[in-house]
Amino acid sequence: MKKHMLLISNLIIILSIMVGFLGMAYTDTQTYQNLAENNLENTLSLADVDISKHIENSMSKPVMVSKTMANDEFLKAWLVQENTADDARLKQLYDYLKAYQTKYDYTTVFCVSAKSGNYYYQDGLNKTVSKSDPHDVWYYNFVNSKHEYDLEIDTNQANNDNIAVFVNFRVEGDDGSLLGIIGVGLQVDFVEKTIRSYEKDYGLSVYIINEGGSQNSFTGDTDIFINREDLAKRTGIDEAIAMDQSEESKMQWFTSGAERKCLITKYDKTLRWYLVLEKETSSISSSFQKRLKSNILFMLISLAVCILVTTGVFCNYNRRMIVVENTDELTGLLNRKLFTKQYPSIIRRRPEQKKTLFMFDIDHFKTVNDTYGHLFGNAVLSMVGEELRKTIDGHGIAVRWGGDEFLGILTADTETAQQIIARFMEAVKNEEKDDRYNVTVSVGIAELSGKMSIEEAVKRADQALYRSKKDGRNRITVYEEEVEVANV
Repeated sequence: MKKHMLLISNLIIILSIMVGFLGMAYTDTQTYQNLAENNLENTLSLADVDISKHIENSMSKPVMVSKTMANDEFLKAWLVQENTADDARLKQLYDYLKAYQTKYDYTTVFCVSAKSGNYYYQDGLNKTVSKSDPHDVWYYNFVNSKHEYDLEIDTNQANNDNIAVFVNFRVEGDDGSLLGIIGVGLQVDFVEKTIRSYEKDYGLSVYIINEGGSQNSFTGDTDIFINREDLAKRTGIDEAIAMDQSEESKMQWFTSGAERKCLITKYDKTLRWYLVLEKETSSISSSFQKRLKSNILFMLISLAVCILVTTGVFCNYNRRMIVVENTDELTGLLNRKLFTKQYPSIIRRRPEQKKTLFMFDIDHFKTVNDTYGHLFGNAVLSMVGEELRKTIDGHGIAVRWGGDEFLGILTADTETAQQIIARFMEAVKNEEKDDRYNVTVSVGIAELSGKMSIEEAVKRADQALYRSKKDGRNRITVYEEEVEVANV
């Protein structure tokens, strides 16, 4: 029972240590992850400010240039008096558009007449827009939208169908009637090149969704400019990404597979664009996993040390407890409990060997205790136990049976057993001690068989012991044979 209690106590301590370490590791890693995610959010917020500011600065100028041209009285007058047969007036328009294109290094500066549908640009007449031409859908959609301006991504027919960012601005007469559309086209790389540098610096992905742009024939994506439907494909996020037309940045966390992702969405009312910043947590996850592995490794090492130490302590304690539990404290011999437990295995061990059980008590020991006191009596018991252990060492085992009674088993026949016990009796008699008392013992021995119970064996030895006392003490009596060795 005590062994089980010690084992349970050991397990409780080990489990407590494990729970403690796991709790510490969990708290530490959670704190680390929270700090890392807060740092990521701060990085995204900073990137949001930088990129938004850059895009606004980059695109606000083309918008202002387009607005300036849309309010130019020369352009309004030219559109009112449009005459395609007048080469001089056409050249005035081309020079006007060319001047803006050259000054600001735009890919295209264009003007579409509401009256004729002619699409002019800095190098001449490009085409006449038509509702039957899919590429001209943007024009009719923008006119019908009633917006003052918009931005769109489209192929530039005036520049080998390269993808461009277009700023479209309404040109209206004094009465509010539509005179035409004026605007500029910029290579999409104009915006994307700078954004890519921000992506590299901040370790994130940037997308622009042109929600306010006129629908057109261009259905593809660029590296940066995409439509809302393709955002889920690019980010790998199946959940709905909240986007509203508030100019406040909205931060959202998503789980995509085993990866955590953070998104910032922001609407720009001036450009009518959504700016989307995506940051994966792979770097955080990697650091987090390293941290977790380090914590687990430290926990396992510490736990192994604790297990070794506690196991060693408990094993040592358990051994001591076993010794205390099974050993007579005064004499150092085995106690009655352990002998009773081990007797069946002892009697069955090596059945071919003769075995003899002996039993003795100290003559007149009660008188010694009463006359000289218990301390003297204890000294006598200790001396008897020590001499008995030394005498039978290698021949068998000895037990303090109780009080001044001793018992043991010798791996010998009764004749040899008598010789061994006789040596013990002689040693006790010759031991230096107080002259007030000479120690003698009365002994009974009985031969053992493999089927003899401990009760029967002790009974026989006890009967022989009783005969030794009856016959004058200080002698050995063998059960049944009643052989006497008097005055050894």
